Amino acid sequence: MTIRIYPSRLPGHPLETHEHGDVTFHQWMLANVDEYTIDREHPISVEVDGHIVPASEWDLCQLHEHSDVRIYPVPYGAAVWVAIAVAAASVAYAIYATQGIDTGSNTTSTGRSLDLNPAKANTAKLGDPIRELFGKSRIYPDYILQPITRFDADDPTKMTVEMFVCLGVGNFSFSGGDIRVGDTPGSSISGFSYTTYPPGTDVSADRRSENWFRSTEVGGTSSGSGLDMAQTAPESDDIIADSMTVSGNSVSFIGLGDDDGADSELPDSWVDGAIVTLMAPVNFSVSASSGYSVLASKVLMEIAPYVGMPVTLSFAGVDYDLFIASWVPGQDAVPGEGGSPAIVQGNAAPVTYDFSTENEVFTVTWQGVIYTVSLVANYVNMSGLLVAISDGLAGSGLVAQDNGGLIRITEESSPWLGGDITSSTLPETVFGSSPVHTPGSQSTGGSPAVVANATLAYGSATGTAFSGVPEGVQRMSLAHRGNEYQIISVDGTTATVNRLVDGAIDVSWPGFINRTMIDYSATGINENDTWLGPFLACPSGEKIDAFEVNFSFPNGLCWFTKSGSKGPRTVYWEIQYRAYGSGGSWISRKGSYRLLNINGLGFTERITLPEPSFVEVRCRRTNEQGENNCRDSMYWQALRGRLLTRPTSYAGVTTMGISMDTGGKLAAQSDKRVNIVATRVYDTGTARTISAALYHVGNSLGLAMDIEAIDAMEQNHWTPQGEYFDYATTDSVSVLEMLQKIATAGKSYFLLSDGLATVAREGVKQWTGIISPQEMTEDLQTAFVAPSDDDYDGVDVTYINGTTWAEETVQCRTPGNPTPLKIEDYTLDGVLDQDHAYQIGMRRLMKYREQRLTFTTTTELDALCYNVGDRIIFTDDIPGSMTISCLVTGISTEGGVTVFTVSEPLDWTYENPRALVRYQDGSASGLLVATRVGDYQFSVPYLDEFSDIIMNDPVIEPPRLIFCDSSRVGYDAIISEIAPQSDGTCQVTAKEYRESFYDYDRSTYPGDVA
Repeated sequence: MTIRIYPSRLPGHPLETHEHGDVTFHQWMLANVDEYTIDREHPISVEVDGHIVPASEWDLCQLHEHSDVRIYPVPYGAAVWVAIAVAAASVAYAIYATQGIDTGSNTTSTGRSLDLNPAKANTAKLGDPIRELFGKSRIYPDYILQPITRFDADDPTKMTVEMFVCLGVGNFSFSGGDIRVGDTPGSSISGFSYTTYPPGTDVSADRRSENWFRSTEVGGTSSGSGLDMAQTAPESDDIIADSMTVSGNSVSFIGLGDDDGADSELPDSWVDGAIVTLMAPVNFSVSASSGYSVLASKVLMEIAPYVGMPVTLSFAGVDYDLFIASWVPGQDAVPGEGGSPAIVQGNAAPVTYDFSTENEVFTVTWQGVIYTVSLVANYVNMSGLLVAISDGLAGSGLVAQDNGGLIRITEESSPWLGGDITSSTLPETVFGSSPVHTPGSQSTGGSPAVVANATLAYGSATGTAFSGVPEGVQRMSLAHRGNEYQIISVDGTTATVNRLVDGAIDVSWPGFINRTMIDYSATGINENDTWLGPFLACPSGEKIDAFEVNFSFPNGLCWFTKSGSKGPRTVYWEIQYRAYGSGGSWISRKGSYRLLNINGLGFTERITLPEPSFVEVRCRRTNEQGENNCRDSMYWQALRGRLLTRPTSYAGVTTMGISMDTGGKLAAQSDKRVNIVATRVYDTGTARTISAALYHVGNSLGLAMDIEAIDAMEQNHWTPQGEYFDYATTDSVSVLEMLQKIATAGKSYFLLSDGLATVAREGVKQWTGIISPQEMTEDLQTAFVAPSDDDYDGVDVTYINGTTWAEETVQCRTPGNPTPLKIEDYTLDGVLDQDHAYQIGMRRLMKYREQRLTFTTTTELDALCYNVGDRIIFTDDIPGSMTISCLVTGISTEGGVTVFTVSEPLDWTYENPRALVRYQDGSASGLLVATRVGDYQFSVPYLDEFSDIIMNDPVIEPPRLIFCDSSRVGYDAIISEIAPQSDGTCQVTAKEYRESFYDYDRSTYPGDVA
């Protein structure tokens, strides 16, 4: 039989189907799922022959050839596994149920729009780590439950969003002023409130912690407002056809059909005397003048315009009720003298006029401007095709003409401008295979034609100027207010109409100018008894005790009288619900809204069920939409059901319930995520300190911490110099990587020493020890890297600014080189201070510039005396190096002076002889002034450390001594790696050390110098 894998428990088909034989389910998973182990928490529910099999029984669940196995995704906890592929096909074990949020968008109107997506948090992904905050940072909390948006019952223009979010692991401190929505303080937003719950606190009394399931079938669409209920409103009958052709008072439809695509006649509602709405868009040439958008097109003549005329402009999906503010009729050109027109002419007649199936798009360039011609409809004949091409050339002064059956694009009239008409590849179906381009020559005298143009205003001809339409060629419809026409007669797919103005036939209407379009709108009146839905209000297998429906009116709710004044508008609706699969009768709730408000608004309806049920819901509008110039567009914006079960507390994490009221207070495109500048409260240590961050990571894993060393670093360096670690992460990173990040923020480095997790300061330091030839089993090798153009000579450090909480960059440059050739882009985590970021970046830059030597050698176990990061002196026995490495064979002290006897003759020709003693524990003395006693002897002032030297013990090696000139003390280096080898030796690698690397450790950022 088969194993079927479903995306959810809602009705539907499986994502994957797999065959199986006689195996246990555990064996099948092992064979088909990478990295599967039975002891992990699994994001799937398994049903065998209709019975759920828990994961603990998978290894006992025997599958046979007749077994019916079904796999469904389920929510699961923080310890998650998303290992992610079933068989070779790809997906199913990784499926998990993630739901979106109530979304929407602003719509444009003369009223204030209602933002249907007012506030957001981060959407947590199932299986992602929970946020860890170190120190102080700006965090974006993650949803624990789906956020809920409701319209205010007292003020429908106000919407309340409620969310329950997780700040992260542990405890946090912050004030009310630290909470923002985008960049807006929460305290500045009406109705903003929040409640914080520390880990493990009972949250059951907070209604924001209720578990509501949002139906994904209801909500955001391409309109952004929800499901359009206009389709359920009665007496609405839109024409469905491939294209519409208008000419005079005739309107014809090509490819006409009903919703099933079956009819080829006009709808039954299109009868003599019926009122219809027609919108016939055309290309306008748009310019700007004196604060107005100037609309120019020959088609303006068809509306018989006059100053003060009420019109409806439809642009970018929005209808504007406006008035003509100014009007300039078109004027014919005054021909010039001489010259000739520029021409592009086809060499063959068009082979088709129907481009509804295979569209053709080409561009024509004239006088430096590119015009796009789109052939996308059935234009029926040559005349229709010429109009379509000329429409695409609107504003250019070019027209398409029929020249003996061939299409020609040419200048419309003299005076000719001269020049070439260029184009993209012209469609062969229209122009033939070899269209001919003929350049024109310029006329003298004359004047070009003036295209009819108009400006528009709000409220009246002298009202606020209408502007904002982008300049250039724009597609729009401009007609008399309401776009209403009355049918005189109907013949097949053609209707003869008269224009209606204020309900009366306008006898002065000159009729439509001939054109064909596909982006038309034609609506009649007809009865309609349809519903949106039904949709499930909860997941399969669950029950709810209540559900809510949001209805939104993004353009407000009102109607306009003939005089333009506003009146209240009533909208009627009906909600029906029943238990899914019961086959029972629908339970109805009916209602209405009556308002006079042009602002975006909405309503929330809650229905409490008599008993918990698995419910399906459907809705409809029960009166006509848009009649009598009404502004009443209605959308079903949300459907959600309240589930019976929910957590009452959340262990280990801080949670927060947030409520806020909004309408159009936040811009549609703004960042509306809730964010908090919070500080982590550690169980050990002071907030923000580097030591507390180290202890938090170490203690969480049971690491043995070098408390003495860490506390000393905090007291002596980090706190006095204002160095902190402020970082928030939801990434999966290793413990070592995190400890290294923390130490780096304090100009330090992390290491393990004697079984303890500790840190050490990087910077100017005394040498820790010496590795001389007596300790080396191989010769010291020195590698030198010569300067080259591939070296970084600048560093740009990206960090988070602790004031703006934005990513910023500091430019690290050396004096005299403000514009380097090669720049490293370095991201610094955990540092919020500009100066500290600059100091760390300059360290990197100085090493790129000056760290040229790398030393390698091998010792026995001596190298294990040191740690990575220690400053070491390497010495050699190369003649002329002014360094002698030898053993101490004798030591005596008298009168505060110690005399050393060594194994090698000393070179007393050195100008300023000095000595260093490598003690038997690997440490080293400072540079000592040596006084000659003999060829093998010298004296130095007594040091207390000398008393610890053990001589003449066969078990303990004698100390080493380095004799040198003060100007040449071996090779100064920082150990970068100690690698024990299989033969018992240790390979040591070290980088050159210079104090100049740290010259900028107290510097202030000088600003961008480039």
